[in-house]
Amino acid sequence: MGNNTRVLSFIMAGGNGNRLKILTKHRCKPALDILGSYKIFDFVASNIVNTGIPVSLVATQFKPESLCSHIRETWGKNSSNSEFEIINSNEKGCNISKFEGTADSVRKSMYHIDKYNPDIIIVLGADHIYFIDYEDVLKQHSAYNADITIMTNVIPDNKVSDFGIVKINEFGQIIDFAEKPTDKEIIDSFRLNPGIKRYLGIEDPNMNFLASMGNYVFHWERLKRFMDLPGADFGKDIIPAIKANGGALFAYVFNGYWRDVGKIQDYFDCNMEFTQKPMSLLRSWMGTREEKLPSPRVDGGSYIKRTILSNGDVISHKDNIVNSVLGHNVVVEEGCTLDHCILLGTDTDSIIQENNENDLESQDVYSENATHIGKGSSLNYAILDKNIWIGKNVNINPQNGTPDRRKEILQNLGLKPYKELDDGTVDGDFYIEPETGILVIGKQNNTNPEKPILPDGLRC
Repeated sequence: MGNNTRVLSFIMAGGNGNRLKILTKHRCKPALDILGSYKIFDFVASNIVNTGIPVSLVATQFKPESLCSHIRETWGKNSSNSEFEIINSNEKGCNISKFEGTADSVRKSMYHIDKYNPDIIIVLGADHIYFIDYEDVLKQHSAYNADITIMTNVIPDNKVSDFGIVKINEFGQIIDFAEKPTDKEIIDSFRLNPGIKRYLGIEDPNMNFLASMGNYVFHWERLKRFMDLPGADFGKDIIPAIKANGGALFAYVFNGYWRDVGKIQDYFDCNMEFTQKPMSLLRSWMGTREEKLPSPRVDGGSYIKRTILSNGDVISHKDNIVNSVLGHNVVVEEGCTLDHCILLGTDTDSIIQENNENDLESQDVYSENATHIGKGSSLNYAILDKNIWIGKNVNINPQNGTPDRRKEILQNLGLKPYKELDDGTVDGDFYIEPETGILVIGKQNNTNPEKPILPDGLRC
């Protein structure tokens, strides 16, 4: 990034994340915990900090409270000289009305952007997991004098219908694009030819398409003109209009790890993938966090493999935990089995506040506030949001019945299944992913040891 080039990032963090079902009942998608100690937003924020972009505007909208608090507490204190300014369309006294789409969020934030008088603006989504220094894409954008550079990632054949895909020529120029195509003939027309695959260094025979990552680079003065074009969304409206008007569209091909975690299965798979990776990858890129809880404690006789633990966790005697991710302050009692589970734990701030920071050396002081797995319980393919208390000898497993039968069992306990309401919000206590049987238990406001959400001896 040239010393004389002023770069600003605009982070789109306003979506409601409804494909994540019950997990976004109380929060927006970027605020959802992932990989134990992080939130989804932390990945784009770390990329920005590591690139050295000085200012980022964060456009929020849907249930922004926890995200805004996290940004102020975590990224407002970073020592990298990167500033994160929040733009909230729902804020009292704010002149910004509701954002109607990705492009509309930029259009209604132009005053805030103009205050910084940038040369280049990089527009970023806040809901993907990846590690990148944006320096190269910024350099390519300037070198090609592009009207827009779209960041892309190579994807396997079976994911094509989940994304907007692009077709490029040998110079990297975008010559066509399609939004989540399903027609086989159209899909085949976007398949990368062998020459371009060789040029891009793509050797995997199953990776034959380029997906838009939802990240865009513009020259700010040109983008201001593009904002006069009709439409609220970049992918559906503005980008096709730029191309129709003869604009220069280029793709930046990113070959590194990238995951869209917009659906339950994708979120689950991403967590599981990182149980197989060295944690140094996260720590070296994401930085070291100030922890308010003691390190995790593991009692003797337990077996733990391919598992991410977080501060405040207590693993008791003779537990068997594999292929799992545990957030802050999870207590697993004696003789439990966890396999392919994601437990989000408890918010560290609420833990500290409730305990008045009296005894940070004693993990037992946090037990009543923790996500708690009762003695002898076995959980397979489960996602537990925060503040979940599970009784003793509970057995959760997709093999225990069909999704409908398991749903009936939980409803008989008085739990409500996930439901989308007419006003766009959601209700319910649980969701069962129909294809895999993953059980998702929604966040609880308070734990109750006397009345666990899944009672002793439940089999579901």
